Amino acid sequence: MLYLVATTLLSAAIFVVFKLFKKFRIDNLQAIVANYLAASATALWIYSGEVQLSSFINASWFPFSLLIGGAFIGVFFLFALSSQKAGIAITAVSSKMSVVIPAIAGFIIFQEQGSLLKIFGIILGLLAFYLALKKEKQEKIKVSWQVFLLPVLLFVGTGLNDLMMKIAEHNYVSDDLLLLLASIFMVALVIGSSVLVFRLRSPGYNLNLRNFIAGFILGLINFGSTYFLFMSMAWFDNSVLFPIRNTGVVVLTALIALFFFGERLTQTNWIGIGIAILAIIMIAQG
Repeated sequence: MLYLVATTLLSAAIFVVFKLFKKFRIDNLQAIVANYLAASATALWIYSGEVQLSSFINASWFPFSLLIGGAFIGVFFLFALSSQKAGIAITAVSSKMSVVIPAIAGFIIFQEQGSLLKIFGIILGLLAFYLALKKEKQEKIKVSWQVFLLPVLLFVGTGLNDLMMKIAEHNYVSDDLLLLLASIFMVALVIGSSVLVFRLRSPGYNLNLRNFIAGFILGLINFGSTYFLFMSMAWFDNSVLFPIRNTGVVVLTALIALFFFGERLTQTNWIGIGIAILAIIMIAQG
């Protein structure tokens, strides 16, 4: 249970950090690259065994680490693009509702037991996501293909990423979880660095130390969130872990926005938070 609490708290902290990035005008791309550098370095530093190139290439999980690492940073760029084109509210709901993919896969692939209470709790959780994240004044978004396609791609990408992590943990990870995490973060680092190098060709775009310092802080939180997520997978079914984690993140971020950033919650948001808490109880008891 402690692992689940830890990954939920740290995942909520990531959203808070991104909010602070906006407040202090931190460049997201530079911070994201530094984040993956810090996360991969942390994993290698904690790992007690000998680290060689063959430790990664010969590992059974290596192909999955390439896919997950690419998905990690790909989902981030999708999130950023969808926020700009389709709106923040739609994007947030799409990313959270992706929980249905690993949850359904848990029933089909991993033969998890699905009681009516648990299934109803998951459905309530989806409703809670929408209500808790619903804004009083809806963003004015020009109707275009981005409004439909980008949130859908984000939904699929986030859900498949969670599922791939579960498959890797279930089938391949033994005592080398830290190496797997290092590999995932390094793949994302290489992709992000390539994008950053291309971006540096733009006139007036320069590196800034404060962006990298902020990114290193994010990287430590990101490592912890991912590490404890993998540890939680060994103890909880997909249909329990991901719905509770995502629902918990929504509740925490909404409350943090209220108490620390002065964002007013509407009656609809409070109803969503209440439903979310009820959903967590139902899923846990189911």
